[in-house]
Amino acid sequence: MKIAHIGMKGLPSRGGADRVVEKIALCLATSHQITVYCSKRDTPSNAVLDGVTLIRMPYLTGKHVHMTSVDLLAALHAVLWGKYDLIHLHHIEACFVLPLLKLRFKVVSTSHGRITEGNKWGRLAAMVMRAMEVPYAVMSDSATSVSEPQARDLARRFRRVVTHVPNGVDPKPRIDEDAARTLLRQYEVEPDSYLVFAAGRMIPLKGAHLILEAFLRLKSSCRLVLIGDGSALPEYSARLRSGGNGRAVFVPFVESQAALLGLIRLSRLFVFPSMDEAMSMMLLEAASVGAPIVCSDIPPNRDVLSDAAVYFKSGNAGDLADKLSWALEHRAEMSALGERAQARVRRYFAWDSIANRYEALYQEVIANRA
Repeated sequence: MKIAHIGMKGLPSRGGADRVVEKIALCLATSHQITVYCSKRDTPSNAVLDGVTLIRMPYLTGKHVHMTSVDLLAALHAVLWGKYDLIHLHHIEACFVLPLLKLRFKVVSTSHGRITEGNKWGRLAAMVMRAMEVPYAVMSDSATSVSEPQARDLARRFRRVVTHVPNGVDPKPRIDEDAARTLLRQYEVEPDSYLVFAAGRMIPLKGAHLILEAFLRLKSSCRLVLIGDGSALPEYSARLRSGGNGRAVFVPFVESQAALLGLIRLSRLFVFPSMDEAMSMMLLEAASVGAPIVCSDIPPNRDVLSDAAVYFKSGNAGDLADKLSWALEHRAEMSALGERAQARVRRYFAWDSIANRYEALYQEVIANRA
C-alpha cells in the first residue's frame, strides 16, 4: 500500500500525535510505501526516518495559521501530485481539508484528543476547530480515536462507527541514563532524589501548577524536576518559576527521547497531574520504563494503567500532596506498581500490534469494506 500521513508538525517527533505517526510509519515502512507530510519549520533538513519519505511543507507564521497552512498545502500537494492508495489524516481540526482530499483519495481520520479552550486556544479558535468534527464524522471513510470515551461520544453524536485504536509504546525503549545523569549534574540534582513531571508543552491543562503546589506541602528532602517547553504560555511558565521556592528545578524540553526516559527512570516518582487527556503518550512511555507513577484519576489514565498506579482526585492539590507523601513513604509498594505498569503497557499497547490494527483498517478502507 501507498499511504500518506497529513497533520504532523515535524519529525523527529517532540511527543504527542507526532510520536504516534512516527512509530506507525516506522512499523509499516518495512512492508508499505509510507509518506509523511510535515512542517518545514519543525522538520530539520537533515532529518531522516528509515524507509519513510518526508515531504516538508512551507508555512505561514503565527499560532493560528501555522498548521492550517501546512495542512492545506499538504492536501493540495497530495491531490495534485500524490500517488497514494489512502490518506491518514490526523487531528479533528485538520479535517477542514477533507473535502479537498476526498476529490481523489479514501481517507482515514484520527482524533488525538478533545479541543479545549483556556490553555493554548481562545474560545473562538476552539469553537472553529471543534466545528471540524462535522467533516471528520461525515466525510471520513473511517473515523478513529485514540480515546475510547471520545470514540463512544463521537459515535453517539454523529451516529456512525468511530473505531478506538489506542496509542502504543516500544516494549524495549532506548534509555540513555548517561545523558540523563549529565543533565542532572547540570542542575545539581542527584539520581533517585527527585520527583519528575514532564510534558511537551507547559500549559495549565497538564497540571504543572498542581504538582508544584502539592510538592511544596511535602516535608521531604526530594527535589521536583519539571520538564517541558514553556514558550506556549510564557506568563504561566513565569508564574511557575517564581513559585518554585528553590526546591523545584525547571528543565527545558529535552530533545532526546532516550535521555528523557533516562530522567524518568532515575526518578523516585513520575507524577502525571494532567486534567484532560485522550491517551497520553507521556504516561505510556513513563510506564514503559517501569517508573512508579502517581497520576490524576481521569478515565483515560485509569484505562491505561488500571491498578498499576496511585491515583489522586483530578485538580485537587491537597489530595495529590497526600498521595505523594504516601508514595514516598512506601517505596517497595511503588516499585511493585511500576513493574506492574511496565508489564501492562508492554502486553496491551506494543507499537507492533497497534500498527497492525491500522494496517488492517487501511486494507478494509481500500477494499471498501470499512
